[in-house]
Amino acid sequence: MPLLRFLGAAVLALFVAPPAFAYRISAWIPPWDQGALASIQSHNVDESNPVWYSWNADGSIAKNWNAENGTWRAAMTGSALLPTIQNVVNKSFDAAAVQTMLATAPSREAHAEAVFQLVVGNAFDGIDVDYERIPAASRVNFTALIQILGAKLHGAGKKLSVTVYAKTSDVTWNGAGAEDWAALGGVADSVKIMAYDYHWSSSSAGAITPLDWLDGVVTYAESTIPRAKIIVGLPWYGYDWSASGGALASYASATQAAQNNGAAIGRDANGEATYTYAGHTVFFQDAASYAKKVELIKQKHSGVGGFAHWAAGMEDPNVWSVMADSGPAPAQPPPVPPAVRRRAARH
Repeated sequence: MPLLRFLGAAVLALFVAPPAFAYRISAWIPPWDQGALASIQSHNVDESNPVWYSWNADGSIAKNWNAENGTWRAAMTGSALLPTIQNVVNKSFDAAAVQTMLATAPSREAHAEAVFQLVVGNAFDGIDVDYERIPAASRVNFTALIQILGAKLHGAGKKLSVTVYAKTSDVTWNGAGAEDWAALGGVADSVKIMAYDYHWSSSSAGAITPLDWLDGVVTYAESTIPRAKIIVGLPWYGYDWSASGGALASYASATQAAQNNGAAIGRDANGEATYTYAGHTVFFQDAASYAKKVELIKQKHSGVGGFAHWAAGMEDPNVWSVMADSGPAPAQPPPVPPAVRRRAARH
């Protein structure tokens, strides 16, 4: 074949090749919820993140209810198992405890080693680090911890996932301000962005994940994190707000409350399911509202790595059909190798 025709065919093949990857699907699995067990026994994900670990008051690792339970672990067979560890002390994210752990190089090293030993000792595929409410002043130290942990895990062929707050730009307040997305994305195998709780339990009632905000969050992520590492965390839950605040609502509890109170379920401008009854306002997720979020990402940010979900057991069962129908991410045309470009230009 003449060189020009050969090069032309090679370049064409690069652009018409089938998609090189599919969206990776993961779910956080609350081990205190039997509904979560039933959910993962019935459905498959690519990566399982059971929330198995928290902290003791001294910052050492503690096991949550059902952590490492054989029945739960068997239900995750076939998926990558990256349990979630949280800086939760006495049922609350503890800013002071994590700040103390991060404060010195020896304490960061000791903590990273403890997490590493947890992973290798249990033959996990990796770990998902979900440390929240970190003081913004600890930003550099948090990055240092993730770098140490990433080196240990990667040296043993293990994966590192880091879960972060949603934001549309870099910020300076506690929590999100402690998370340097560019630095974390350079180390972690995936960065799971909690793209939910725009309205939350103590806020006014409203959409959990407005579409324009979701678009802004992922746009910022793409400017700081390699696209294939971006995992967009979407909600499978909602809230039932009253004068005393918002109570967490699953799909099942929200639809049951609507039925019990004769409330008609409608949709807001974002497609989220909503209704009111007796001084209450409810926003929650069903398959249709979930599909709108997924379609926005596929249409405007197709190169992201996948989707994570809070939380298994809270979902409309029909969301699994939406995920199954999503198919692979559209192919991103790979760059033409420089040598091919130069040779093609000469002919």
